[in-house]
Amino acid sequence: MRSILTIFTMGLSLALFPSILPAQEQKPKHLTITDKELPMAPSKAVVELSANFMREKPEYEAELGDQALMGTVVEILEEKDGWTKIKSPDPYTAWVDSRGLVKMSDKEIADYLEAPKYICTASQSYVYEEPSKDSRIVSEFILGDLARIMYKTITHTKGSLEGYVEGRAVLKKKFVGVVLPSGKTGYVPAKDVDVFYKWAKGKYEGLGNETALRKELVRTTMGFLGVPYMWGGTSVKNTDCSGLTRSVFFANGILLPRNASQQGWIGENLPLFSAEGNVVWDWLLPGDLVFWGREASDGKPAKATHVGIYIGDGRFIHSSFMVRINSLDPSSPEYYDRKPLCARRIVGNVDVPDSGIISVFASPSYIPR
Repeated sequence: MRSILTIFTMGLSLALFPSILPAQEQKPKHLTITDKELPMAPSKAVVELSANFMREKPEYEAELGDQALMGTVVEILEEKDGWTKIKSPDPYTAWVDSRGLVKMSDKEIADYLEAPKYICTASQSYVYEEPSKDSRIVSEFILGDLARIMYKTITHTKGSLEGYVEGRAVLKKKFVGVVLPSGKTGYVPAKDVDVFYKWAKGKYEGLGNETALRKELVRTTMGFLGVPYMWGGTSVKNTDCSGLTRSVFFANGILLPRNASQQGWIGENLPLFSAEGNVVWDWLLPGDLVFWGREASDGKPAKATHVGIYIGDGRFIHSSFMVRINSLDPSSPEYYDRKPLCARRIVGNVDVPDSGIISVFASPSYIPR
């Protein structure tokens, strides 16, 4: 049968994904693979929870090191007593409860990466069983989460298109249909999502407009104000200092390393002190990163242990007790009485060789090549 494929949602065509051909309303079976189906255990998995806690040891009492968002592809390193040791794209290695992962074969991972998805662009949303906020909640859905697009098919029975099968994204009552990594289905308010490929490509193409990008970074950071500090947090639910910077930049299509000690070496170094040793912010622009930590001494290199996002006029936003605004200016009532270590520029250095910064669009962990 002759077939054409078109997605009528947010202007994205399935022509971008030629390997995807929905034959019916897409409600796939659970994708967990059993030992009988594979000669060896799957080496990768997809995060099922809105924010999966990554702990330093395989126990709930262990220190939290990071969070992995729904839809993220991770590498499986080890399994033990209901826990799985994973490596995330950050990269960060830690343990998660195995129930929060969906194991997939290499073929299924490839298909998953190719599949059209939505990204949550709202701070907080939910997946509902039906296209109504009064229906039962299937899952939380937060900023940066990914879910596959649910399709329905229409077969034309008359006119010039008779015999053609058309695939359309499910859209009901201002809700879009989604498919979670496990195969569970539901509905999310359409205003809370964007088509992931279109979103990533748009963010990538916007990297050259540095003024607009800086404004968007500040706007996104402002949206985190008041979020409680939590060591190891990397989401809009709770966050530590470097989790805030990573979340803000991810929401703008840019991948940063996980920790402040790593972020303090990427991008472009900026002057931060006068000849007399006083802090000056004349060279800083909104969206630059400011670091605090241990200065080099006794043969030990400097090490960043805290980071904030500069927003202009000597002020910055960071996660300390909670996400809040402070100032580098000693005369300000918002003064943060701690000497900074250095400042780095991310904007203008994304996808630059050896910068340590790549765009989501250029990452094979999110967009297949």
